Amino acid sequence: MRIVRKFGMYLSLTIISVVHAVRYWTSLRTSSIQGVRVILVQDRKVVLVTHWYAPWTWTLPGGGVNKNETPEAAAIREVKEETGFDVKSLAGEIGKYKGTWGRGDMVAVYYTGDFGGSLALTPNIEIMGRSWFDIDNLPEEISPANRRRIEAYRDGVRGEVGKW
Repeated sequence: MRIVRKFGMYLSLTIISVVHAVRYWTSLRTSSIQGVRVILVQDRKVVLVTHWYAPWTWTLPGGGVNKNETPEAAAIREVKEETGFDVKSLAGEIGKYKGTWGRGDMVAVYYTGDFGGSLALTPNIEIMGRSWFDIDNLPEEISPANRRRIEAYRDGVRGEVGKW
């Protein structure tokens, strides 16, 4: 059973990569940051989501930056769309990470504990599941890049620059 879950996770990561590539190559970019992820943290727990098109992998809420949208505004919008939470303010940035699709493929990762509302449990057109996880006991099926970002947050890393 473990090998099936592992295969499912890597299949999901491949699908997410294809979706990201299509979004990257078809978007009209106005910012050097193309994507955002947000670490929502409360009592040493973080929120992760899983997508309908990639159900075997947990990821941080986030997505693409729309034309004429700031990365911070995109982060707040994506959190609302994917979790139901209303972010009041972003506390800071873990870092900026270069993706695999070229020079302009950058993802910014933010963190915050300043949000309200409740975790939306009703699936929507994109998100299949949402759940809280202990920051020191993340699920095995988490995207490796997302795991690194959460561990960086936990370990106090800020302003990091690197590869996704």
